[in-house]
Amino acid sequence: MLDRLFHAHRRRKARRQLTGKQIRSVLFLCHGNVYRSPYAAAALKRALAAMTSSAAIEVASAGFIAPGRAAPELALNAARSRGIDLSSHLSTLVTADAVRAVDLVAVMSEDQARGIRSRYGYGVTLLILGDLDPQSIQDRTIIDPLGGDAQVVEQVYFRIDRCVEQLAKLIGKSPRHVESISSV
Repeated sequence: MLDRLFHAHRRRKARRQLTGKQIRSVLFLCHGNVYRSPYAAAALKRALAAMTSSAAIEVASAGFIAPGRAAPELALNAARSRGIDLSSHLSTLVTADAVRAVDLVAVMSEDQARGIRSRYGYGVTLLILGDLDPQSIQDRTIIDPLGGDAQVVEQVYFRIDRCVEQLAKLIGKSPRHVESISSV
């Protein structure tokens, strides 16, 4: 309930944090780096590529556990239905160097934000992705669909799409070119 009440305030704050800031690199983080963060990274790349005035922005994803895992079939199918191919994705562990090397770290929950702040300091520009959701919300966390069915994955990806679209509008304002960080 509190997340719903504070959403408008948090959304304005997140937008202010990014407005006018030159973002050249974004790292999306989620727990396992097999559902949410790889999809968010791919969706942001696509959104920026579609903008005729988007800047050269490097986009990557990582997670907190178990590197080397492929995206599950449910993730592959939901992403494919949106024109995104996650078939070559393998999970990557977040590192201090990766966090310090990017201009923006986007996480899926307040717990993850606290973890990043405690490990890597408060100098990191940090965004809870759900704070950019233009719709009314119940929870600022973008839930982990692990263990859920295809409908849960679809709902999570719809929400990520809404948030990433807002993010692209805020950070993609210069000459067009999108890149990937090859290794994080």
